Amino acid sequence: MAGTLTVATKELKDQFGSKRFLILFGLVLLLSSLAAYQGVDYIRNNQDAGFVYIFSGTMMSFSFIQTMVYFGPLLGLALGFDAINKERSNGTLSILLGQPIFRDSVINGKLIAGAMALTTVVIGTIGIMCGLTIPMLGFGPTLAEASKILTLTLLTIVYLVFWLSLGILYSVLTKRTTTSIMASIATWLTFSIIISILASVVAGFIVPLPGGEFRMQTKDRGIQISPEFMEAMQQRNTVMSNIEKISPTNLYEEAASDILGVAGGFMRGMGRQEFQRTLTLGEALAANWANIATIVVGLVVCFAASYMLFLRSEIRPGE
Repeated sequence: MAGTLTVATKELKDQFGSKRFLILFGLVLLLSSLAAYQGVDYIRNNQDAGFVYIFSGTMMSFSFIQTMVYFGPLLGLALGFDAINKERSNGTLSILLGQPIFRDSVINGKLIAGAMALTTVVIGTIGIMCGLTIPMLGFGPTLAEASKILTLTLLTIVYLVFWLSLGILYSVLTKRTTTSIMASIATWLTFSIIISILASVVAGFIVPLPGGEFRMQTKDRGIQISPEFMEAMQQRNTVMSNIEKISPTNLYEEAASDILGVAGGFMRGMGRQEFQRTLTLGEALAANWANIATIVVGLVVCFAASYMLFLRSEIRPGE
C-alpha cells in the first residue's frame, strides 16, 4: 500500500504539472463556463427551468453534458495512453521495478493518480460553474437539485475514469506511445461520432421514410406532418437509440440528461431542447441503472485486463 501511495503521489504531481493536462482542463473549464452563462439566459427566459439547467440549458451550443461527451474522453485517454509504455520507452520502468516496490503498486498508483486528477477537474469545473451562476441568477439550487448535481458529479467522474482505464489498457498492450495514442483517438472518434453516423445510416435502411411526408395547409394552420411520417421517425429514432447504446458516450448522455430532467439533451436534428416532466433522482437512477452499470463494468473490465497483462508482461533491463 505504501508503494502504491508513493507512485500515486509522484504521478499526481506530474499530472498537475503537465501542459497536456492543463490545456485540456482549461478547454473543458472554458466551454463549461460559457455553457453555464448561456444556461443562465435559458433559465431567465424559461420559468419552468430550474437551476440544474445551467448544465444543459443552451441553444445551438455545447452544454456541460455535451462537453463531457466529446472532450471528457480525450481528457481521460490523455492521462492514460502513455502511463506504462512511456516508462518503457524512457527506460525507467525496469529501474522503477528495481526499487523495493511491487509491480501491482505501479499500475494501481497510476490509476489512482489519474482518477484523482479527473476528480479535481470535474469537481473544480462544476464548482466554478455554480459559483459563477448563483450571483447572476440570484438564487441557488434547491436540496433536490443539489442532490442531482452531486449525482451528476459522481457519474461524470466514473465516466472519465472509464476512459482513463481504457487509455491505460492501450498503454499496456502497445510498446509505442504513438500506437497507443492512435488507438485512443480512433476509439474516441468511433464512440463519439462514427457510431452515431452508422446508426443513422442503418436506421435509414431499416425504416425508410414515406413519400409526401409534409402536407401544406393554410397560413393559419401552418405545416402539418403526416402521422405516417411521425411514426416512421419514431421507429427510426428507436433503431438509432438501440444501436448507439454500444457507445459509453451515449450511455453517459442519456443518464446525465435524465438525472437533470432534460429529455435526451437536445432534440435529434432540431438543435433545441424539449421540456419533459422532471424526474425525481430516484426515478432517473431507476431508469438508467443499466446505463450506469455498463459504464462501471466497462471500467472494471478495462482495468482488470490491463492489471493482469501488466503483471504477466516481460520487462527487460533498459525498458
